[in-house]
Order: sequence, then structure tokens, then C-alpha cells
Amino acid sequence: MSFLKELANQLSNLWGTWSRTQQVLMVVSAVVCLASIAGVGVWATRPEYIALVDHLGPGDAAEVVSTLEAAGIDYKLNFSGSAISVPRQSVSRARLALKDVIDTESTQDESLDGGIWADPGLSHVRILRQQESRLSRSIAQMRTVRNATVHISQPEPTPFVRDRESTKASVVLDLKPGAHFTRADAQSIVSLVSHGVEGLDPANVTVLDTEGRLLSSNNGFEADVTGQLEYRRRLEADLAAKAETMLSQLLGPGRAVVRVTADIDFTETEREETTYDPDGKVKLSEEVTSEQTTGMQASAAGAAGTASNVGGGAGGGSRNPVTTKIESNKTEYANAEVRDRVREAPGKIRRLTVAAIVSLPDASADTADATAAPATPASYDKAQIEGIIKQAVGFDAQRSDEIEVLDAPLLGAPEQLAPPAGFAWTQYEKLLRTVSLGLASLVALLLGAMLIRRMKPVIVESEGAGGTSSDVAQRLQSLSQEARDNPEALATALSAWLGDTESSEDEQPPQTTPGPNQSTARAA
Repeated sequence: MSFLKELANQLSNLWGTWSRTQQVLMVVSAVVCLASIAGVGVWATRPEYIALVDHLGPGDAAEVVSTLEAAGIDYKLNFSGSAISVPRQSVSRARLALKDVIDTESTQDESLDGGIWADPGLSHVRILRQQESRLSRSIAQMRTVRNATVHISQPEPTPFVRDRESTKASVVLDLKPGAHFTRADAQSIVSLVSHGVEGLDPANVTVLDTEGRLLSSNNGFEADVTGQLEYRRRLEADLAAKAETMLSQLLGPGRAVVRVTADIDFTETEREETTYDPDGKVKLSEEVTSEQTTGMQASAAGAAGTASNVGGGAGGGSRNPVTTKIESNKTEYANAEVRDRVREAPGKIRRLTVAAIVSLPDASADTADATAAPATPASYDKAQIEGIIKQAVGFDAQRSDEIEVLDAPLLGAPEQLAPPAGFAWTQYEKLLRTVSLGLASLVALLLGAMLIRRMKPVIVESEGAGGTSSDVAQRLQSLSQEARDNPEALATALSAWLGDTESSEDEQPPQTTPGPNQSTARAA
């Protein structure tokens, strides 16, 4: 206790030695320290919030919030209101409360999966769910996709090859309204998913949207009607745009309309061709056989007749040795052959039908200017326009393509006014507009500078009651000199002004004869 009393006495003595400013600073410092300690304590005891669901629409977010409020669970919304966070200790309760409202498994944080109390037999399931979540977030980053859900079906591993099953995946896309989702986008999603899952074949990945339309096809154009229509539409638009661009450069804008209808063969065929070259012979095998036989041959002796020709008789002739040799040559040749395997991809044009409406001006209107150097639209006829369109769209008569060109006025085409003779001001319209804006800005800057110069403050010299400013300065200088010469008189005058009458009576200044300085100070 003595120590505490001594410490209190020392602090009180120290407090008494401090000035008023030091005491205020010490009190403020103590309050700031106590507030910092309290703030750190409050911040340390706050619960840790983690994301429960995200990428929610306004309706889903309102339903989730109402469910959490009914269950008495604290929550926080992000700035956009699309993600909801709950305290870590309330995650399980929140999932149970929202099990019938929204699927929280696909949006749960990956750090919650597993743990020391998790079942080791379900580790591959957790890894699979994490892969689905990561792939969904990656696909949702595309501009045309608002949200994505990935389902991966991976069979249990088995050591038997005949019992192994392939991994499959399906992707459900929630496309943005008005987004143009192409076949190339679907193929990129298939490639992303197949490369993100081990052992997944791209042929086992299916992509579809929330309306049930199949966006990917494993069998090419022949099995994807949507892809066929898209390819045909793009081909027709491209061919028509080529012809219209050339005609607009030739006749002027708004004077030609071209439409192309294409008959496309989406059948994928594959054939083998074998070509033989009769001049290019190749010897395959050669077999040479040689046979030699030796024997006796009887020769006739005597006169011609029956008896002389019958052997074995007494009158028979002599026998001579005879050698017989037989040779055979068997050679096999093969003609040179070339085997080609030809695979025709789908998308071949079978037939084109072209329709065009061209508005050509009347030729009689420009007869007076026929000697002019540049050609006018009236200088071209229907046959020339038809030839230009054929060359632009790739017209082929062997495919039985057809074309029809009609020379008629287009009611929707704007009137083409003749350019005025002389200098073409329209070419420099943008430049003149920019220059005029720059000049207007410069004029406004100059006017503002002139106005600011006129608004300078006016200094008005105040005149005192006793004369001009020079007189006031002289009086102040004289009073300062008198205060330095007679400080006691100045102190007496100040005490009288401040009403300190008691102090003036106690001090009893010495009785001196008031001089001119004292009377002047009092007058002042």
C-alpha cells in the first residue's frame, strides 16, 4: 500500500508541475490509447465471415436472406448483393437451412472441404467437386456466359481393364441475353473441360444451355442442325456482302440489294482410290524350268515295206541314242499402283441461287455528258452488272447455279444528290468542326483571363479620427517610445483598463509627480 501511495503522490506532484497544455496532451494521449486497446479487442472478438453462396440473382438473394433471417443466422452481403457470407461457426446451420432453397455445394469455399475429421474414402469425391467448381468459375469468365455448372461423372478405379469405364462430363450454360454463342465457343469449352480432367475424352463432353439446346456435337456438321444453320447463314451473308460492296463502289450506296441462297452438302464421305500405271511394270517373280531326256530311237534298214518297219525281226534296222531338252520360263509382273484415301469434309456447295435488284439511272438523262472522262452509273448495263455479281459470288454453271438481276428503282434507297461543283467542303467537315471547337475554347480562355484581371481586390485605406494614416503611424511610434521610457505608467494604465483595481491598491506605486509621459500614456 505504501508503494501505491508513494506512486500516487509522485504522479500528483508530476501533474502539478505540468502546464495546462501538457496536461491536456496527456489526457488526450491516454484516451487515444484506451480507445485503441478497446478497438483491437472488439476487432479480435468479431466472428470470421466466409462466403456461403455467390453469383446470385436478385430473387435468389432475397430468398436466401429471408431464410437466414428466419433461422436466426447472421449474414453479410457484398456490395453488389450477389454473394452472401456467414460466420464460420454457422456454416453448417446455414447449409441445412438452405438445402431446399439453393444448392450451396457448388459455391462453397474449398477450404471447408476435408479436414481432420473427413472420411478418407470420400477424398476423390471432394477433389472431383473442387474440379467442378474451378471449371465452372473459369467458364463463367467468358463474355457470353453469365453462369455455368459442370457435372463430372468419374467411375471408381478398378484394376481390371474390361471393367473400366470412361469419364464423362456435361456443362450447363446460362447465357447472357442477346449473346451470340458460336460453335467455336462450344468447342473451346469442350477443350477446357477435357484438358482440366484427367482421362476425359473430348467426345464425352456435352455442352447445352438452360433452354435445353445442344451446343456441341461430336459427329460434326451432319449431326448438329444448329451448326448447319449457322454455317449456311454465314456463308450466304458473306457472299452477298461481297457483291453488294462491289456494286456500292460502282453505282453508289443504296442502289443494289443482293441475296444469296446456298444449298450445302453436310454429308461427310470417305473413299479410297487405286490408280494403276501400265507402263511402270515391276517384276515380282521369275521361274525357269529345264528338262532333258535321253533315249534310244530305232532307224529303218532295207527297202521300204512292212517287214523293214517292224522291229524285233531278223531283218530289223539299228537303234540310235536320242536326247530331248525342254525349257520353260514363268515370270510374274505387277503394274505400279497408287492408293489414295480421300476424305471429303462437310460444307460443300451444291448449288447457288442469286437474286439482285439494281437501280440504274436512266441513260437518256446523261446523253449530254457522254463525252465525260469518268463513267457514270448509266454507262453500265444489266449484263455487266450480272457478270460482276457472278464473279463476286463464285458462280458456277456446272453446278446449275442460277442468277436473276432486276433493274428497278429501290423505294427505300436515299436520293443520291449530285456533288456540287467546285471545292468539296464535305471532305473537311470534321476538320473544320474540330478547329472551330479549338478556337471557341481559346476565346473562352482569353475572356476568363480578362475577367479575372478585372476582379482584383481593391485596397481602401481607412482614415482614423485624428487624421491620415501617416499621423496614426507617428502616434503609435511615440506611444511605443513612451512605454519603453516609463513602463510603470503603462502597467498602471493597463490595470485600470482591465478593471484590476484590487491589485493596483495593494501594490501602492511610489508617489511621483506625474510627468508629461504619464499624462500622455493615460490619454492614450
